[in-house]
This record gives sequence, structure tokens and C-alpha cells, in this order.
Amino acid sequence: MIVIATIVFNGLMTGCVEKDVYNPDAGKQPLPDPDEYFGFETRGDVKLLVNYNVPSFTALVEVYDEDPMVEGTSVKKEGVEAIFKTYTDNNGKYEGKMNIPTSVEKVYLCTETCGLPRCVEMKIKDNAVSFDMSVKQLRPSTRSYSFGETKPPYTIDRSKNLYSLCKWGEKGNLASSKDYIKSVNQVGDEKISDVTKRLKKFFNPYNIADVNNSSLFSAPEVTNIKIKEKTKLDVVFLDRDASYDNTFGYYFYKTSDRVGVNNVKKYIVFPNVTFSAYEGQLSILSCGNKVRLLYFDENGNAAEEFPEGYTVGWFLYADGYNGYKHDSDVKENEIRTKELRTSNEVMITQNGFVTVKDEKSGKTIIGVEDGANQSYCDLLFYVDATPEGSIDDPNRPVIKPDDGKEDPEPDPVEPLKGTLAFEDIWPSGGDYDMNDVIVEYRREVSFNTKNMVTKIVDTFTPVHDGATFLNAFAYQIDPGQLGKVTSTDVKVENETSSIIVTPNVKESIGKTYTITREFNASFKKDDLKGYNPYIIVKYADGQKDRAEVHLPKHKATSLANQSLIGTNKDAYYIDREGAYPFAIDIPVLGFKPVTERQRIDSEYPDFTKWADSKGAKYTDWYENYTGPRK
Repeated sequence: MIVIATIVFNGLMTGCVEKDVYNPDAGKQPLPDPDEYFGFETRGDVKLLVNYNVPSFTALVEVYDEDPMVEGTSVKKEGVEAIFKTYTDNNGKYEGKMNIPTSVEKVYLCTETCGLPRCVEMKIKDNAVSFDMSVKQLRPSTRSYSFGETKPPYTIDRSKNLYSLCKWGEKGNLASSKDYIKSVNQVGDEKISDVTKRLKKFFNPYNIADVNNSSLFSAPEVTNIKIKEKTKLDVVFLDRDASYDNTFGYYFYKTSDRVGVNNVKKYIVFPNVTFSAYEGQLSILSCGNKVRLLYFDENGNAAEEFPEGYTVGWFLYADGYNGYKHDSDVKENEIRTKELRTSNEVMITQNGFVTVKDEKSGKTIIGVEDGANQSYCDLLFYVDATPEGSIDDPNRPVIKPDDGKEDPEPDPVEPLKGTLAFEDIWPSGGDYDMNDVIVEYRREVSFNTKNMVTKIVDTFTPVHDGATFLNAFAYQIDPGQLGKVTSTDVKVENETSSIIVTPNVKESIGKTYTITREFNASFKKDDLKGYNPYIIVKYADGQKDRAEVHLPKHKATSLANQSLIGTNKDAYYIDREGAYPFAIDIPVLGFKPVTERQRIDSEYPDFTKWADSKGAKYTDWYENYTGPRK
């Protein structure tokens, strides 16, 4: 019996030893070419070219995947966040790339920089977005009338006394009017962009939809420009906040006469007060565009000087350009003449014009209102007179916009948010329910006007743990971009340049971890490298040769057990069949985990279609959750 017991005991010990001893070559298979595998990426790089084609403009560009503007206004909706932000150079140009969800098919290119297009809808074409206002070519015109005269004034509608200083092409493009437009880049000691910013801040300091500037409204004899001596007049375009495609112009009359606006001749200056058309590929107007107004005598002879004793007034055809939107008998490139508003209107309940004197620049500002409120900044121009002071009026309101010496604006913040989902039965395959560890994250990157990163704030919130094991969650950062880390709840693992966010996800559900990293503007935002998030299966402090699960095609850290990679079902943290990943980054919050032990495609049926297409189709598969099968 002693002999038998000894044999049984030794057999049991041998079995235990054989089971626990790890053979590094067991299940090891040669890894195929990684290009053979779809990486299950839900984000991708898209080229971005922005060229506002204006000197001395540094603009903050914001890209959205939904329309961020309140309909009919230049005011942003609350709660809508950009998916990419960047500054242009000092000439309004940026060329780089943005990493955005692959499900995005069109974007909204926006800027709050005064004097530039507020928000433009753009389609992603050939994996690129291009907005280039330097393009000046004319497209074929479909206007329903011709400019018969060889020099101004050009007759537009004789029955309405409507004429034009210029010819135009499609969408109001003025490239065919040679030497018609000049450019102003500087006003005194200010850049034209700074003047525009000051004025816009004065007219609508809080960027709200119901701002009321009716107190600036004056009687026509103050709003209009009275010529006290022979004077040359230039009108300089500053900004457009309107949602309409307005037509703007002027008229003049002897100051001593009482006139009806319908009876005086009206001259179009800008047929379409807009920045560009066709997604920026056809430039119309730019901040600082200047036009010399002309005086026409009774015989139609043109002169650059207005005689003493005349008054110049302003008119607007609200939504006047491309009137075919409203009237079937008006064709493209015609002017819609029903909604006439003039500076001779005296009722402040009617939308029209205000004319004020800007104390700092010394310019006479024209504020135009085309809509239902009383902001008078839907269009902004100024009048330049030669000689200076020849149009000053002591009764005209004098405004003192902020001189720009206020505290500097904080660095903009580019947000990134999403959900990380992990399968911890690796490398043997598991059930691919992708719910063993689920962590929601948010990254906020602060950067300066040179696009240099100044601070990054990361937040992570474990929201689900369906694992049997106790796993840690961590993320690896490029060593050169670790920065100065501030956080009381996490561990910095310098050896791997990682941050162990939580050693035990199961005990951290619902808790938010915040990690702040500060930088001395040492690298550009375009050079910011992506993170390498991962879980450590059965984590123990100080452990080496640990089992790490990373996103597809991401490298394990130096503390990982490298011999596990490529064994059993693993190929670059993808199962060898290429049908499922062991981890995935999903570009939304609120991702619903599937039922335990059910593969992810059982409740997200578009997942398999997306994977089979290698990410080309069903890019928003994570939006189609069907729930458990019944």
C-alpha cells in the first residue's frame, strides 16, 4: 500500500508540474504579414487644406461632424463639440491632417474669426477636405440678362431704377470686373482683422441671437453720409454674419431735396455679400475688399468725386441674390428686388441700417440688419472719405469698441472622446463579447496660436467589467510627450512610459480618473502621437512577463510577456481568422455592452459586414444595437 500510495502521489505531482510549466513555443505560429489583416480602426486620417487667402489673419478653424449653428443665425448650438481644431498661419492657411471617425462623410468648417466665412458645409472627397478661397476662376454663367453697357452704370432693372457699378459672374463673383476691387490690410496702426474683431465684439459681445442695438438707430439725415466738400468715397467690406445672400448698394441725392427711394437711381456695389461659393472653391468677397463709389451726373457721366451738397444713402435687397429660391420667374444670377430696405427708413421696428463713428479708427461704420432681430451686424462695412473728416457729422453716434487690451483669451481645447472595449481571454480567443473591460475616455488638448501643445487633460471612466479576472487598465504615451504629470489616483510607470489608471477595473466602475499633463510648448499638435491603451490581465504590482491586451497592431510594453504574442488565436491582437479584435476603440460614448458570452456581432449585426468590408462599409455599425436575441 505504501508503494501504491507513493506511485499515486508522484503521479499527481507530475501532472500538476506538467500543467503549470509554461512552454514558450507551445501554440506558437509564424505571424503573417500585418497588411493582410484589417486593423478594426474606427478613426482615420483625412487631409485638411484651408486657405482663407487673407494676409494678417490667424484664424482658429473648428471642424464639426454636424451643423453647429442655430438655424438662421451665426450663433452656435449648445453642447455641440468640434472633432478637430487648429490655427492657420498668419495668412489664413493651414495644411495638415485630422484624425476623425471613418463614419463621417461631411464636415462643417467653422471659425469665429471676424471677417471670414462663419460656417461652411464640406464633403469629404478622396479622403480630403479642401477649402481654398484663393481660387478666382469664373464658372459658366446662367444669368437671365446681359450687361449691355461697356462701362458703368450697368442697367439691371430700369423700371426699378436699379443699376450696378460692376459686372459679375456666377454666385456674384466679381473677377470679371477688372480693377473693381482693391484690398485694405491695415487701418491706421491696426490690422483690418483687429478692427473687424473690435467692431463685432461691440455689436454682439456675447454672440447671442437676440442682441438689440436699436439704440444706435438715427434719423436718415444722420444715418446717411452728407458731403460737405468735394469727396472721394470708398466702401470697405469687413464682415458677414447673415444667413441670407444679400445685395448691397448705394444711392445719392441733393441734400436739399426730398426724395422717394423708389424714384432715385440705386447702384449695386456687391451683388452677393458672401465670402465664397462651391465649398470655398469660388471666392466672392474677403475682409478688406474696397470699392470706390462713383457719382453720375444728369448726363450719366461718371466721376470719382461727389460734389458738395449731396447725400449718400444705402440699400439692401434682403436675400436679393439668387432669388430663384423664392420666385420661380427669377433665374440664377438675377437680383431679387422684393425685399428692399434703405437707410431712409425711419422706423426702428423696420430692419435696415445704422451708421456710427468708430473713435479708435476714425472710420464711419455701416451696420446692416437683414433679419428679425436688431443686431445691425449681419453685414459690416466702413466708409473711407478723402479728404478725411469731409463726411463727419456731430450728431452721428460715436462708439468706443474695446481696444483689444483685455486679458488674452485662453488656449482653445480640442476634445476627443470614445469607448475602449477589451476581451481578456487572450491569446486563446475567448468569446469575443468585448465586454470584459469597457472604459469611456475623454482627451482635451490645449494649444496656442502656433499650434504648440500646452496641456493635455485625460479622463477615464470604467463603465463595465464582465471579466472573471481582476484586470488593470493603463495607457502608454510616447516618452517625449509624457510631460509633467499631475494626478493623485494613478501610477506613472516610467519604465514603460505608461500610466496605470486603475489596478482593478472591477472595483473602479463609475469612478472617473483625471490625469493632467503640462508642456512647455515643446511639440506641435500635428505631431501629437496617439495613445497605446491596454489592459493587464491578473495585474500585480511590480509584475514582469505580464499578459497585456492592446488594440490591434499596437505593440506590447517592455514588461509584457513577448512569447505570448502570436500564440494560439493571436495575430497582432486580432484573431487569426481576422473576424474579431481583442480590443477596439469606438468613437462614441454610451456604447452598450453585449450580453455576456455573446459575440459582439450577435447584438451589433453590422459589425461583421463592416469587418468583411475592411472598414469600407457600415462604418457606423456601433449605432445599430439590436439587443439580445429572443
